Amino acid sequence: MLGYIVIFGLLAGAFYWILHPLLQENGRQNRFATKPEDTREILRAKKDGAYATIRELEFDLSMGKLTEEDFKILKLQYMQEAAGYMKEIDELELQRETVSQPEEAIIEAETGKDILPSSLPESPAGKYIYCTSCGRRAAAADRFCVDCGSNLHEHRGEK
Repeated sequence: MLGYIVIFGLLAGAFYWILHPLLQENGRQNRFATKPEDTREILRAKKDGAYATIRELEFDLSMGKLTEEDFKILKLQYMQEAAGYMKEIDELELQRETVSQPEEAIIEAETGKDILPSSLPESPAGKYIYCTSCGRRAAAADRFCVDCGSNLHEHRGEK
């Protein structure tokens, strides 16, 4: 009789050990996954994913798995997607800059009246450029991309 109790206890322990992680609300796999909390980080991750997909498409084209027509269509689609993410990132940064501005500067910017020219921030449009190879944002004065090393001013016709 004691043998049956021991076997039953071992089986119950084994079932508990197997089923307990599956029944938890936050299963084990969620503990290891990184969860970006910041909206900008989510957008950057999506942008990086779009550029990674473009690199995969280029590899598939070179391996002959993809036709030139399909490559052009898909590359354009993912480039537009990445550009949309970059635009959203820039808009979020612009919103963050305008939130930190004094109220007079916001009113002046909306009305177009330049009462205090020193209080208006610089336009972010000319501050940054994006690498055409990897999509990383860089200062307009930079000549080469920090990530991939490609010439940033090559697309502008500068050398």
